[in-house]
Amino acid sequence: MPEAPVAHKIRILFLDVDGTLTDGVIGFAGERDFRNFYVRDGLSLEWARDLGVLPIVISGRSSPSVAARMAEHEFEHYLGIKDKVAVADQVRAREQVRWEECAMLGDDLPDLPLLKRVGWPIAVADAAPEIRAFVKTTTQARGGRGAAREVVEMILRHNGVWDRVLERYEAK
Repeated sequence: MPEAPVAHKIRILFLDVDGTLTDGVIGFAGERDFRNFYVRDGLSLEWARDLGVLPIVISGRSSPSVAARMAEHEFEHYLGIKDKVAVADQVRAREQVRWEECAMLGDDLPDLPLLKRVGWPIAVADAAPEIRAFVKTTTQARGGRGAAREVVEMILRHNGVWDRVLERYEAK
């Protein structure tokens, strides 16, 4: 597990959707879209929320399937957003959190402006080369294949609360 490039605790984790929480493939059945989500990513984001790290999902695309997945886990989410920084800044201000206390997981150029603001910018393994060149951490897992789980574990370890997850399942 890589060492965190920040000294303080992370309080907010911003996440992109397509290519980050999903594998980046969008399918259509008639007028409905569908995405593939990795079950362990959703579970880990619940752990994060329970242990003081607020997951905030911000996507440039609107999608009924994404909205349904976010509602299933009761994650705060913003879909169809062109300016991710503006939304993140409103959330950050509401929560009284400094940019340095935020992390962001992204995969492509539309994520770069927000990645440049947070204290801990993170890319999925299969992110665009320009993103991987900029971030402080790159996951081993690809988008939609456990990258969010990997990031949550890194953050919870850094924040000193990972053992609480293990204790929950009697894994420690």
